[in-house]
Amino acid sequence: MKEIKIKILKKGDKVLSVFNFLQSTAISVQRKKGNVDIVLLEPNEDKIPEITSTWTICEGDNEVEISTDDIKISTF
Repeated sequence: MKEIKIKILKKGDKVLSVFNFLQSTAISVQRKKGNVDIVLLEPNEDKIPEITSTWTICEGDNEVEISTDDIKISTF
């Protein structure tokens, strides 16, 4: 049997829940500083989980911010 370790925690972090989201597995992690990351995993062609997206829930003014390496989009 394969052992798969998903190394997304740092010292002081804790897993809040693991759940299915659409076709992904989602892991909610409360970070030491209070933010919560929702880490989305999907199996690759070898059936090994890969991180496909991370959503960070943090303080703000009720807006959604999406960014890539080159572009940042905010909604108000």
